[in-house]
Amino acid sequence: MNTKKDLFNFIETSTNWVVNEKEIHIKMPLYIKAAYELWNTEIAGFGILFLKIKDSQIDMRIHQNAVKKIEELYPCRAVLVFEKLDGRNVNSLIKKHISFVIENKQIYMPFALIQMQTEHIKANQKKYNELTVDADTILIGYLDNIISNGMMIKEISQITNRDFRAVSNALDILESLNFLNIEKIGRSKQVYFIPKLEAYERLKENNKSPIKYTFYTQDILDRETTFSGYSALSKYTSLIDESVKTIAVSQKILKNMNIQELECDKDTANYKIEVWDREPSLFSYNNTINPLYLLRILKNIEDERTQYALEEIEKNILVKIKEDY
Repeated sequence: MNTKKDLFNFIETSTNWVVNEKEIHIKMPLYIKAAYELWNTEIAGFGILFLKIKDSQIDMRIHQNAVKKIEELYPCRAVLVFEKLDGRNVNSLIKKHISFVIENKQIYMPFALIQMQTEHIKANQKKYNELTVDADTILIGYLDNIISNGMMIKEISQITNRDFRAVSNALDILESLNFLNIEKIGRSKQVYFIPKLEAYERLKENNKSPIKYTFYTQDILDRETTFSGYSALSKYTSLIDESVKTIAVSQKILKNMNIQELECDKDTANYKIEVWDREPSLFSYNNTINPLYLLRILKNIEDERTQYALEEIEKNILVKIKEDY
């Protein structure tokens, strides 16, 4: 950003916010005044002090400490302003929840729940209202530390066992919904997600069960079984499994099967089959569905023991997520 006007116009056109400039009435440490151009504002009810970097060669840790110092001393939010920033430093700032703006490219203000790329970069970017199966699956992998920041699309394609185009479309959806940022590095593209805790909370509010339908049977449909439901819950907690085992399968394996021939009454069944909209063995542990899915599948069960077990699982998940901070 060459001027305050450039910065303010960029923010207003990207977010529909109104930027109100304010005078600075606080005594700023001399080393901060020397290193940054300081622009004080109020945006969407937040007092925001923009720190325009004067010397791009300064170590990023110096900028991080400056932000921390300002927010300790004054009742405002400090936002770093860069002309350019490489993907490694972007990831570092996001991981530490440090707000920043990159010229005509990205706004990251976690306190205002904003992370976006603008139409300057993706003029034809579609807008989406909800996650697709592939997009949701990628987030599960990210929250479980299997998919990580800085990965290229082809790497995520290999991990999820989905073709490049399907993964690319899913990442576009996640970017549109502000779950991640795609950085172009030469001919390749690298992915940088929002912090895991923020992604978890957002996904928790809007998650959907992967189960399309269920039925009962006496025989296992596939040698490679993946346990779900109470059969999975019993493996993650001390809760005892039900007599009828619950197994999850992808709807793809049922394409050439006659469900009516396989189905039987619940009273005579050995297995409850959950038919999923995705491959349940992906991101599973010891032939058991990922615990993140269990929280969705059993969340509406009004049983005290079940809810207690789910709370135990969620507590373990959050401990694992917070280890990254």
